[in-house]
Amino acid sequence: MKASRCALPWLAVALASAWFALALSSPAVAHEELLSSDPAEATLIETLPSRARLAFSGDVKEVHEVTVTGPDGSVVNGAPSISGTEVRQNLWAGPAGAYLLTYDVVSSDGHEISGEVKFEVGPLSADGSGETADTAAPSDDAGGRSGIVVAASVLLAGAAIHLLLRRRMSRQEARSLRR
Repeated sequence: MKASRCALPWLAVALASAWFALALSSPAVAHEELLSSDPAEATLIETLPSRARLAFSGDVKEVHEVTVTGPDGSVVNGAPSISGTEVRQNLWAGPAGAYLLTYDVVSSDGHEISGEVKFEVGPLSADGSGETADTAAPSDDAGGRSGIVVAASVLLAGAAIHLLLRRRMSRQEARSLRR
C-alpha cells in the first residue's frame, strides 16, 4: 500500500508534464513560415527578375506589405498577389547592387509572418554559380529559447503538482493517524 501511495504523485507529475509539453509545444508547430523565395536568400543573380515569389508552408490569407528595395530605391510594380501558399510581387528592372525584399503577411491561421530576404544583382562569378560570398542565412535562436521555456514550464508545473499532491497525502495520513 505504501508503494502505491508513493507512485501516485510521480504518476500524476509524469502525466501532467506530458500534457504540458504537448499543450505548450503544439501552437509553435502549427504556425506557418516562409519555405522559399525567388530570388533566394544570399544569392547573386545576373538580372532582377520581373517577379519576386514567396512560398509559405500554408495558405496566405492577407498581404500587409511586400517591398523590394535596391540601390536606386523601390522596384515594386503594383500590388502583390496571393495564390494559395504563394505571394507574388511584380518588379521593375533595377541596376546591379544589393537588394532587400521585406514581407509582412497573415497566414490562414491568423498569425502574422514577417521577414526579409537579402540578395544581389550583378555579374555571375567565373564558375557560373549564383552564390554570394556570404551564403549563410542569419541564425535565429528563437527556436532554442522556446524549447528552454517549454522545458522550464514543464519542470515547474510538475514540481508544483508534486508538492500539492504530497501535501494532500500528508493531510490524509495525519487524519488517518488521529482515528
